[in-house]
Amino acid sequence: MSHDERSGTGTSRKRASGQGSLSRHRGCRVLLTRRERLLRPAWLPIKKTLQKLLSDHNIEGTLSVVFVTDSEIQNVHAEFLGEDRPTDVLSFPLLTPDEAPVVDRETVFGEVVVSAETALREAKNRRLPASREAALYVIHGTLHLVGFDDHSSPDRRRMRRAERHYVDLYRALGGD
Repeated sequence: MSHDERSGTGTSRKRASGQGSLSRHRGCRVLLTRRERLLRPAWLPIKKTLQKLLSDHNIEGTLSVVFVTDSEIQNVHAEFLGEDRPTDVLSFPLLTPDEAPVVDRETVFGEVVVSAETALREAKNRRLPASREAALYVIHGTLHLVGFDDHSSPDRRRMRRAERHYVDLYRALGGD
């Protein structure tokens, strides 16, 4: 899985009419938005999984998750990272470490942008449900926002274990 991130930048958080969903858990909120019509994510299991992930890492504030097309993620990828190609997931921390201690539930601390088309394509290749592949991308991007990295082999193994843990939770909560 490829992943790209850039500190301090994000994408538009426009909500498609009737397609956004807000969830709250202790000191964190999850805002889920669809800007595509290709994939039907399992919203409730995704939200509950992200709430648990954020709670496990003592994160407060709002996390924005946006599902987009390959074309849209390619535009974001080019604009913020200079790579003119689609990718599976981008994550954007929106606060510096110095700002994080003063965050409240209304403050958006990060955004995860997921390509629904890539999830559909990869799910078909792997013979998995597309919504599970998309959930993996959301979990992967969120893990980057809470401090996980996948650049070295030990870090990558640690991140893959965390991904498996939260995908298992997603499935236990009713995700496919």
